[in-house]
Amino acid sequence: MIQLDINCDMAEGFSRSRQSEDLGILKWITSVNIACGLHAGDPHLISRTIEAALRHNVKIGAHPGYADVQGFGRRSMNLSVNEVYELVLYQVSALSGMTRAMGGELHHVKLHGALYNEAAERPELAEAVVSAIADINEELILYALSGSKLVEAGLEHGLQVAEEVFAERAYLPNGRLAPRELEGSVLISKEERMEQTRQLVLKQKVLTVNGQHIDLAADTLCVLQEGPDVLQFLVDLHRWAKQNGVSIEPIMAR
Repeated sequence: MIQLDINCDMAEGFSRSRQSEDLGILKWITSVNIACGLHAGDPHLISRTIEAALRHNVKIGAHPGYADVQGFGRRSMNLSVNEVYELVLYQVSALSGMTRAMGGELHHVKLHGALYNEAAERPELAEAVVSAIADINEELILYALSGSKLVEAGLEHGLQVAEEVFAERAYLPNGRLAPRELEGSVLISKEERMEQTRQLVLKQKVLTVNGQHIDLAADTLCVLQEGPDVLQFLVDLHRWAKQNGVSIEPIMAR
């Protein structure tokens, strides 16, 4: 039976905004990536999201990004390798400490936005990110874009790596995510999202923006919280998985 983890990025607002848990999303995912306060989130929202994840028995991950609230962490900061190391070290340590204080344990790390995309392409940034994670806890699982340099760096360091694919994001022929400024970079229709998920999970392939199929490993599927009808999509995804012999469950540490 195929096993699939479903993850979602959360706590990416501020404490007065609508709460992710109010949408019921946590009932339908197996791991959550919690913003660490620099690209979004604040201590109160982070705390409430951790509490909700623990209540729903959802695996908790740190979701560090560039310190860029205005750009939502989606703009390059042109930092040095050492600055990236310190940036990740700081954010993952904070989320790990808060999770432990609340009675849980950090399970994984997934980068956000521009940092995610740049570490997927640039070996020196991937090395800095992986070094920071390993220096905090070598048992943490690295969620990284399938087939990327970050996957390679994580494996070289001996980390457990979960290769990540996306239900809603379009892909370039090189396996990278289509830039958000490109028309069609985010899939809108439920039919498109379900078909892409079906290909990724059952065939380990995806149709790129130029009509080419490429191979991608799919250990964990990201479903965007801001996606259209996200809750209904998750419900339909569970139904589809059951009908196709796919077991939805969290990634277990080695």
